[in-house]
Amino acid sequence: MRSFIITTSLLIAAFVILAFFYPLVVLTGNSLTGQDGGFGFDAYAQVLSSSYFMASLRDTLIFCAVTSVVATAWALPLAWRIGRGLPGAGALRISSQINFAFAGIVYGMLVIALMGNAGALVLIERALFGTSTTAGLAFTLAGLAITYLSFQIPRSALILAEAIEKLDPALVPAARTLGAQGSQAAFLVTLPLLRPVIVEAASFSFILAMGSFGPALLLARSIPIYPAVIYREFTGFLNFSTAAAMAVILALIVLGLTTAVRLAIRPATP
Repeated sequence: MRSFIITTSLLIAAFVILAFFYPLVVLTGNSLTGQDGGFGFDAYAQVLSSSYFMASLRDTLIFCAVTSVVATAWALPLAWRIGRGLPGAGALRISSQINFAFAGIVYGMLVIALMGNAGALVLIERALFGTSTTAGLAFTLAGLAITYLSFQIPRSALILAEAIEKLDPALVPAARTLGAQGSQAAFLVTLPLLRPVIVEAASFSFILAMGSFGPALLLARSIPIYPAVIYREFTGFLNFSTAAAMAVILALIVLGLTTAVRLAIRPATP
């Protein structure tokens, strides 16, 4: 038994090293390779001094932050229905879980199939009204937002539903007995209790969005999404050091922002 535990622990450690630490070391090493092949911060200087890269990073941070907030707010009523076992909860849970089986690029393809230049909604609109308002909507900022929300909302809903299941169902009736009316019980009792997990869901949604580049490669024409820019630098222009430096900067910013948010809500965590 002891040998089995030791062997299993070694295999897990080896997997963690090969799957996480080794790629991270290689990535960091590439980002610190100067133009002459030696050690240097040339790649970081190039990224930080580029108005295009910095504008892409800024716009992506804003875009992902907005979609994360919208997704979390949209997921709350869905999560409440799932967590409280209301009618349709089973179907909502299954459909949300199925979401994990699809990569973001799949949702990009679905949006193109619906709202591309010759998508299904475009053909229906032309047949019914003779207009083409939805033609090419997939390639706009709105189409990109719809794509991101499609995989952010279900995953946020599952995170919130797990916390809602653990809430005492007697809290809301008790609040109403004490005089809370209408939505007051939700705002004064339920939401404060769910505040930490709401922030967790939003943080997870933000990290998910910041790391997604598949939909951006398909749809992003009005805004340069930072992960997609990294992908193009690596595969299209073969700027390995620049792409590595951009990836390290992205990881540090996302890690810093999520850590700051969690530290900010820690005093309010029961």
